[in-house]
Amino acid sequence: MPAGDDGPHRLRWLILGGLLIGTVTGTLGNSLVNVALPTIMDHFSVDVGTGIWAVTIYILFFAVTMPLFGRLGDMYGYKRAYLIGMSVFAVSSLLTPLTQDFSTFILLRAIQGIGNGPILPAIMAIVGTLFPPGERGRAMAAWAVVNSAFHAVGPALGGFLTQYFGWQSIFLAYLPLCILALLLVWRLMPDDSKYERQPFDILGAVTLTGAALMLMFNLRVGAHLGWTSPTSLTLWGLCLALVVVFFVTETRVQQPFVDLTLFSNRAYTAASSIAFVQTFCQFGLLFLMPLFLVVVRGYSAVQTGLILASLPVAMAVTAPVAGRLADRYGCRLLCLAGLMIVALSGLALASLGPATPPSYIVFYLAVMGVGMGMIQSPAPTAVSLAVAPASLGIALGLFNLLRFLGGTLGPTVFALVLQTLGRGSAPSSFRINFYLVTVVAVLAVLVGLFVPGTERTEAPFLEE
Repeated sequence: MPAGDDGPHRLRWLILGGLLIGTVTGTLGNSLVNVALPTIMDHFSVDVGTGIWAVTIYILFFAVTMPLFGRLGDMYGYKRAYLIGMSVFAVSSLLTPLTQDFSTFILLRAIQGIGNGPILPAIMAIVGTLFPPGERGRAMAAWAVVNSAFHAVGPALGGFLTQYFGWQSIFLAYLPLCILALLLVWRLMPDDSKYERQPFDILGAVTLTGAALMLMFNLRVGAHLGWTSPTSLTLWGLCLALVVVFFVTETRVQQPFVDLTLFSNRAYTAASSIAFVQTFCQFGLLFLMPLFLVVVRGYSAVQTGLILASLPVAMAVTAPVAGRLADRYGCRLLCLAGLMIVALSGLALASLGPATPPSYIVFYLAVMGVGMGMIQSPAPTAVSLAVAPASLGIALGLFNLLRFLGGTLGPTVFALVLQTLGRGSAPSSFRINFYLVTVVAVLAVLVGLFVPGTERTEAPFLEE
């Protein structure tokens, strides 16, 4: 598109709408399968231990490839990365319902995850270049609303599609959205291609991606196999070896895959750490609360689902308000306030017992969702303000990898606490985990002091 007067692109909000369709498809690619999993397992005649990979493999490859595709976006353009990723996601979604065996199904789910890998870093990087600093909070809030809303809607939609149209329909349902996103972004998004040749640090990319894959894979299977099992110890060893090679490589090559000085940027490190804590608490609670509600309180699955919905719904309602406030008052205030609310909500949840009215539980979870919603959009906004535009892709890729690492580590740690203390001591074994939420959030408050405040960088943005 031709350039006009200095200023932001006049169609930036419409472009953002097209981009956020990628968030919808990526979220549904995960949440729809969760509900359809029993039907999929019956179709392919596999047990739970095997069937769970239908969910795990997608998240695994989505999370670990984000830094790689973020760096490629920095090198070749975020629009191009988004379009290629969405195309791969769409084609694999079309082929998945046609599979005849579970191995092929899992392979296509992995390819789906890889296709979704470029989308989130591209969306956040484009927001950082397409929107002026004073609007980035609202733009990130739009992403947070869409993300939270479809996490909440996904299970109900997945159950409806599976029951009335078969499990295959969950993969075909979002194909029209993929096509619409491709058309909108291709037509409306200004070209940001970069044609200057840059060396690509292949060894750095491979070792970081491999180390992240080993770590997240082990966090998911180590609890079942045993942390000292030969498989788990081998994965720890491979992860450590790859980390060592990665750091040695990045200190010696002229243009590293990750400029390690990025982590000396205190604002970036603080925002990433807070995002890690938010997902650690969020996904840890979403694992813990169903067990508490069913085991301790004896609620049905339907009652449990309705109670749990209060957390993501509160996040979705809070996110747009938090985005506007971040634009006006800075990201630091929002992140600190959100962390304090999370900490206090953890204390409130620790008071739950067999006689606590369900309305109280809904209220406490909703307040927790408000606190998390105050972090969800300001944290990536802070990254866009703290990092140079040329490095936004890799910075946001690593940022989101840490988010998903927190989301994986939370349930793992909470499960370990339950296993160590034993469910027979409930609700005390659950109470320790609720206190853990408070402790982690309070520690993150100290880190949050380094998040950017009201100051703005002078990062250029794309013009019409």
